[in-house]
Amino acid sequence: MMRRVLRQSFWVLAVVSLAGATSLATTMLHMNLDDMGRQADKIFRGTVLKVTEGEVEVGGGMLPTTTYVLQVDEAFKGEFETVKGLQLVEIRMLGKMRPHAVGSLKRMSVLPDMPRLDLGQTYLLFSTQPSGAGLSTTVGLGQGSFHLSGTQYKEMAVNEYGNLGLFKGMSVKDINASGPVPYLRLADQIRTGLAAVQGGN
Repeated sequence: MMRRVLRQSFWVLAVVSLAGATSLATTMLHMNLDDMGRQADKIFRGTVLKVTEGEVEVGGGMLPTTTYVLQVDEAFKGEFETVKGLQLVEIRMLGKMRPHAVGSLKRMSVLPDMPRLDLGQTYLLFSTQPSGAGLSTTVGLGQGSFHLSGTQYKEMAVNEYGNLGLFKGMSVKDINASGPVPYLRLADQIRTGLAAVQGGN
């Protein structure tokens, strides 16, 4: 029984090592908007078209996954597939790890919960490069997942941490230190940050 618990723990640790940009060191590190822009493989505004639960084989065992298919409404960084005239992107995240009891021992996940995207909702996402197992997430977990709400051209964007520290250390005017910000203003700031990076190369 103990051997089985250790083997299951190895699977979880294997996800960390295989995930690359989704490792704990990256996902739990606090980052401002420019930091996230540099770390992201893709940055886009998208609407969730499909949510599928599944599994992926890692380290000889199966781990739960949640796969999201989004229509890309606005692309800032990265390459996107075009299907029937629509730009689409698929993100496969680690699913929720359920506690597993073996005798008197109870295995709990050592990984933080991944962001969850709702069907039909629109988000601004900073996604990581997929790992060897095909897993990715949003940069900084909830930091790189912004929910959009409000009417067109007046939408507000807020991440899972209430945008706390989003502009720390940045020269940004007319934007609150935390709380929802206008999407159009945030989009402009993303473009400015990406242009600065490209100009410095």
